[in-house]
Amino acid sequence: MKNPFRRPAKSKAGKSPPNDNPQLATALDAIAAAATADDALAALVSTARAAIGCDGVTLVRRDADSVEYLTEDAISPLWRGQRFPIRICLSGQALLARSTIVIPDIALDKRVPLNAYLATFVRSMAVVPIGHDDPQLALGAYWKAVQPIEPLTIERMIRLADATAAIIDRDEGDGDGRRVA
Repeated sequence: MKNPFRRPAKSKAGKSPPNDNPQLATALDAIAAAATADDALAALVSTARAAIGCDGVTLVRRDADSVEYLTEDAISPLWRGQRFPIRICLSGQALLARSTIVIPDIALDKRVPLNAYLATFVRSMAVVPIGHDDPQLALGAYWKAVQPIEPLTIERMIRLADATAAIIDRDEGDGDGRRVA
């Protein structure tokens, strides 16, 4: 079966960029091959760091008025297993706004709760909701250096999130009533 998420994204000029990221193709294929939503989430976390080119990734789930950091793959521990109020957590803010958050320098962005970040390696970050109507999950990507986060990097994150959301939607459509993650 052909993976519809594997095709290169179109640039602003309407041209597809070269598929120069084999890690992204591998990640999209692993997600598409997932038998269940939980398998897709596991594939996402295990492949996203290489596909995005970052130093760490997290998978976050909304739980009422808080978010829980379910799992991560990072150069050093971040927040796995911890919960934060949804309105002060950047992943929560991305879920509430249903939009991507990009922060090239955490020290300069007033939305960043520095007390949660300065003890980590994180100096730049981006968060993408997984799903469109009412996203309940988010993918966070983190870098150890202050740096601009390129639009192509965000596009890769969105493609990973969209591919994962498609598997979650398919699983929910099966009607087995299981809660994802």
